[in-house]
Parts: sequence; C-alpha cells; structure tokens
Amino acid sequence: MADNIPDKILDAKEGRFPTTLEGIKQFYDEWAPTYEKDLAHEGYTAPRRSAETMAKCLTNKDAEIMDMACGTGLVAHELTRHGFKNIDGVDISTESLKICKEGGLYRRLICDRIGTNKLDINDDSYDGLILCGALLKGHLNLGCFPELIRIVKPGGPIIFSVSSNSKDTFDKFKDGKFESDLQELVCKGLWVKEANELIPDWIFNRPGHQYVYKVV
Repeated sequence: MADNIPDKILDAKEGRFPTTLEGIKQFYDEWAPTYEKDLAHEGYTAPRRSAETMAKCLTNKDAEIMDMACGTGLVAHELTRHGFKNIDGVDISTESLKICKEGGLYRRLICDRIGTNKLDINDDSYDGLILCGALLKGHLNLGCFPELIRIVKPGGPIIFSVSSNSKDTFDKFKDGKFESDLQELVCKGLWVKEANELIPDWIFNRPGHQYVYKVV
C-alpha cells in the first residue's frame, strides 16, 4: 500500500489489470470483500448516474432490468432507490456474486464471461440494460454489444459508460475508434443513439462519458 490506499485501487487507477480472463476473475474475487468500501472513498458516481438515467428512460417500476458486469451490486442498490425491483445480474467473479446474493436485490444471478459468447438468457428478455464500469483495459470491449442487444427488447435502453482515461489511452477506444464502432452497430440497424453525456466526476476525480442507445 501507499498512503493507506488499497493496492487494488492503485492498480485500477493506473490501469494495471490482468490481461487474461482468469486473471480478471481472480482480481475481482480478491477485491470483492472490500470493493464497495474502497470505491466509496474514490467518488465512484457511475452506478448512481446510470440508475438515474434508467429511471428517466423507464418509468414503469416493474420493468425488468439487466445489470451486466454487476460486480458486488452497486448498480442494483441505486436502481432499488428508484423503485425498480426486477433486476438480474451477470458477472464472472464468483466472490462478487456471493455478495450480490447476500444483498438480496437480484432475482437471478449468472456467473459467466461477457463477450461474443451466447449467455443463458432468452432473446428480448429485458426492458433495459446497464453496463457500468466494465469498459476498461483488460475487461470488456465493443465485441460484447451484439449479445447485449440480443437480450434487450426493441425500444429498450442500453446505458453504458467509459472513463475518459480509457478513451485516451486504450487502443480499442482511443482516436475516435470507440464512437466509430458504436456507429457501425447503428448502421447495421441494431440500435440508435439517444445520448452521450460528459460526466465530470466519473471516478478517481476523472471524467467519463455515459452513453444511451435504444435497441431497434
């Protein structure tokens, strides 16, 4: 540790993530017990902002929502504050999912990787989907979006965010590639863009961008 800052926070700030799927799983399995406490000190606003945006998109509190890459349940906590109660989650970290289960906010939890693989979820299952804090170096990239679109009903919002730091430094995101890849899915008729909002304090006092797309 340095200056009493947890090692995992230091690694996350500097983008020092494992490069393999198993490495990412181990990273978050180890971090799960202190994840929420650690991030509470770092001004992680993305879960709250994602839930606020979902509440604007979906006024029906019986809506079924997928919390993709749900971690320990930060997004679900925020969604329940807005009255949502039908929330499912997917994550690769078994230890994180144990904490989600203990919290009792999810109907169904699925342990699986998130990518081009087909998840154990039927087509058009959800009224909306949130992907929060997972578009990072060594984590997810835009290859996962066709699968996410598959499980959301036509007209449903997909809300996701990415740090400005990732957009500036991560090869898959920088130099406009992120937006061009998103637009390619628009051109394929899979979704339409609704919003792109700059968030000044996304995490670590760094800005980020929140996107809203609507499934076609």
